[in-house]
Amino acid sequence: MTKKLIASISQAALKSLLYEVSLSPKPGLVDRFDDGAHKDMTFQTFIDSALVLAPFFETYLSIGFDTIAQPSQEVFKQLRQEGIVAEKAMFTVTKGINTHKGVNFSLAVILGATGRWLAQNKINRDRSYRFSPEDSLAICQVASELCSEVLAMDLNDLETKENLSYGERLYLDYGITGPRGEASAGFPSITQKAIPYFRETLKNKSHQESAQLQLLLYLMTFVEDGNLIHRGGIEAWQKVKKEAAQLLKQNLSEASLKKAMSDYNRILVSRHLSPGGSADLLALTLFFAFLEELI
Repeated sequence: MTKKLIASISQAALKSLLYEVSLSPKPGLVDRFDDGAHKDMTFQTFIDSALVLAPFFETYLSIGFDTIAQPSQEVFKQLRQEGIVAEKAMFTVTKGINTHKGVNFSLAVILGATGRWLAQNKINRDRSYRFSPEDSLAICQVASELCSEVLAMDLNDLETKENLSYGERLYLDYGITGPRGEASAGFPSITQKAIPYFRETLKNKSHQESAQLQLLLYLMTFVEDGNLIHRGGIEAWQKVKKEAAQLLKQNLSEASLKKAMSDYNRILVSRHLSPGGSADLLALTLFFAFLEELI
């Protein structure tokens, strides 16, 4: 795989994180305007975090490409090891604040799958490659193969484990598998819902930021959002899904949508709620949108 192709795809991953945090106004989330429902992180925290993760995106991609002859599970182990190094770098620059842990895991898998898919299809030309919707679907299928055993590896025998992570506690209490479940299933929230929805939305929206805000609102109607559940419980999560669906049904104009999102931001801040799981899937959807040159 050429340096140009590596740079192009890894830059799409970095852009997805930068676009996600820059999108404003976002209900309960850090953006250009305020810190949402967060007291420990800012817009600058996310910028620092994204930049320190950026070099690892090239590594994830190269691991996937260079290990084409190895079994999927061995490749996943290498991606996870590199992801842990990246996570430590993130926590160092953010002084212990979790900005991108979940999406770093997902991007490690997706970029690794992208590299593996490129190798399988012998796509290593100097020129950039424009991805199709079918390519995006195929990459997510490769991601599913890489993560076929992650749920069994990570979520078995938790009843006897001490010091459970929040994700492990969510699985035990509610059966929610989070980023692991998305990855092992081939990111169905993206391939079956978010990216098809975004493709159609872009046909009808003249302003990209408005389309991205609508995409976020759509994600909030169905994503199993561990951040919301952590902060407010299952009832709060269900309520946010319902409220997001009500806003989405109004089919608001660009100006009205931004005002509605700003008003809803104040509501979620007052409830101390942040749909971070939806924000992560927004970033991942934007990654595929960049590959397909939708935006």
